[in-house]
Amino acid sequence: MGEEQNIPNGDEPFYASAESLRPLCDFSEASQLALGYIRKLTGFQLCAVARIEQHEFRFLHVNEDGIGVQSGDTFDIDESVCPMVVSGRIANFVPDMSKVHPSILVGSSRKIGAHIGVPILLDQQRLFGTICCINSTPVPELLSFQAESVSLIAQMLSTILMLELRSVDQVRSYERVKMESERDELTNLLNRRGWDRAILQEDSLIAQYGFSASIVVIDIDNLKTVNDSKGHQAGDEIIRKAARVIGQTSRSDDVVARTGGDEFAVLTKGVSPEGTDAFVRRLKIALTVAGVQASVGICSSASATSLSEAWDKADQNMYLSKRSKS
Repeated sequence: MGEEQNIPNGDEPFYASAESLRPLCDFSEASQLALGYIRKLTGFQLCAVARIEQHEFRFLHVNEDGIGVQSGDTFDIDESVCPMVVSGRIANFVPDMSKVHPSILVGSSRKIGAHIGVPILLDQQRLFGTICCINSTPVPELLSFQAESVSLIAQMLSTILMLELRSVDQVRSYERVKMESERDELTNLLNRRGWDRAILQEDSLIAQYGFSASIVVIDIDNLKTVNDSKGHQAGDEIIRKAARVIGQTSRSDDVVARTGGDEFAVLTKGVSPEGTDAFVRRLKIALTVAGVQASVGICSSASATSLSEAWDKADQNMYLSKRSKS
């Protein structure tokens, strides 16, 4: 195997310092420590915590030697091994992948010799991802205590993750209350300050848990013409109408804001690109039915380094749509 096992033989005294027994800060730190331990326990070259969401398989935390995978690497879910474990197509531990799936690769070229995949759950029914271990060559069968240890670690990480995300939900609830002071007076949507804070907060969750998100920008067409010809009250009514349509079309946990005079933005979380496209189609139809002409642009978090950049790109795409109408 890739690394010599370092398993206590029971003859050597073990002394734990107060520092080594301190509570862990979060799921990220727990994952990284767990992966180091699993590598020592099994000798596998790569041990990782991976996120499975929609069509993506993303390595969140990696402890490896010689495999060439880094934290943040993303693969198509159909090209990954762990989803096969989750679906029951292969066992949690495969000592020789050539007997099960000889052509499967990690990355673009390296064949997988042996594999461990154990699910990490959000609750009894929802999957977060897996502990994924890879060796480039086949290995002997795991000892029973090794397999049980990896399974126990996955269960403990599931518990830490579940409790941490509950805390995140509580923080989000608090933030929603706090956002009431960041409301736009005309539409009762978030104002620019509330929007900026919301995407900054969501950025940190994307980085830590690998969540997906997209930003949709909506800009009302020809509002200046309406203001000039019919007055600002007529223009304000169009803005309020657009705000109602956008709010009613969005989901309850989407972030909706009026970011400028005639511009709105929606942050969708945990929705596939296809789901976001479907949302935009529904939104365009609803705006048209309401008699509001608008241009729309989209960008996903996967296409940008941050949500701020995704917002800029969505804004650019919106202006491309607007120019195409002239």
